[in-house]
Amino acid sequence: MSAYANILIIASSHSVNSLYNRILTPILPLIMADFGLNYAQTGLIASVYALSSSLFQLPISFLGDFTGKTRLILGLSLLFNALPAWFYGYSTTYAALLTFVFLSGLGCSAYHPAAVSMIAKESPKNRGLAMGLFKAGGDFGSILTPVAMGWLTVYLASWRAAAQYFVLPGIACALLIWLRFQDAPGRRQSMAKEAKSTFSELFRDKFMILMTLLSSCRVMGLRGIMTFLPLLLAEGLGLGTIEVGWAITGYFLVGTAFAVIWGKYTDPKNETRIILFMMATSALSLAFLSQAESVIIFFGLLALLGACLNPSQSLMLTLTTGVVREKNRTSAVGLMYTANEAASVTSPFLGGLIAQAVGLRQSFLFYAVLCLIATSLAWLIHAEQKRRARSSTA
Repeated sequence: MSAYANILIIASSHSVNSLYNRILTPILPLIMADFGLNYAQTGLIASVYALSSSLFQLPISFLGDFTGKTRLILGLSLLFNALPAWFYGYSTTYAALLTFVFLSGLGCSAYHPAAVSMIAKESPKNRGLAMGLFKAGGDFGSILTPVAMGWLTVYLASWRAAAQYFVLPGIACALLIWLRFQDAPGRRQSMAKEAKSTFSELFRDKFMILMTLLSSCRVMGLRGIMTFLPLLLAEGLGLGTIEVGWAITGYFLVGTAFAVIWGKYTDPKNETRIILFMMATSALSLAFLSQAESVIIFFGLLALLGACLNPSQSLMLTLTTGVVREKNRTSAVGLMYTANEAASVTSPFLGGLIAQAVGLRQSFLFYAVLCLIATSLAWLIHAEQKRRARSSTA
């Protein structure tokens, strides 16, 4: 029961982390109008968050492995992610908003390596379900945030005032993590020698490199979609702020349900095949969604995308944490998330340039191509996994 409670607490912290990732999503149309931004400038908001999220993931993840202080890292991450939300209320210029978004991203950069390592340690025998619950926790934050932010913005008649209320969950969750968990003993070897050994091993692992590339393509697509989906819902379908929030909430609600379903019922032997299916389905959904004229078809494709693109992360993490050695686990996740965030820096900005040049809907074709590339990488991973299985039985 204790391990299960710990998993739920870490999953809850993932909800809080996702809150700060999604807090501006439902109000991007308002921010765009408030500051007089074009599509590229609006996309730059998400790009700045992605850039700062990538900067310290790798060194902090190694420190987590080396020092064993994952509890400290996780708690500080939540605090540094939360505090800029208070200062969004004082963002009177576009430059000030970008500065606070950048600072929030720095806090996020330390979160995933420590949290994923702690989840894997709590449930070594049923890691797929544990990762599914962890992913569902993140999606739960993504579910609540858009509708809560949309409602508060309308109720307070100010997106700035609404954002300030969201500083509280990060502080509360950081305190809970600190009181519930303990840091592990650190290593006694030379830090430089250990760093060289860890990263040399990770960069020589073909499976790890392919999985990192696959995960990066997935995040590039998701980051861009979450930037321009609110604009498409508002401009293309004529939805208001609250309705946009509910639509995004529905998208993540589907993802949450399927994260648990995929995690519970996917046979470990078929994980690479399921990931391949998810990426291919995501690419097709985006391609058709970009051209959909019917509202029913549009939301049907959006639900299909939510059932495949979002939950795929939990299976990727299950595979990765199962392949790498435990002593390198936090660093492996840090490597993956560093690449994810670094790659996704360009995605919203490029999508904005495409939207300006040929239309908002056509930017979703760009994200469909990214998912198609991810599908090809998933096929290579599936082939590599089969090769390793044959080698182990030979």
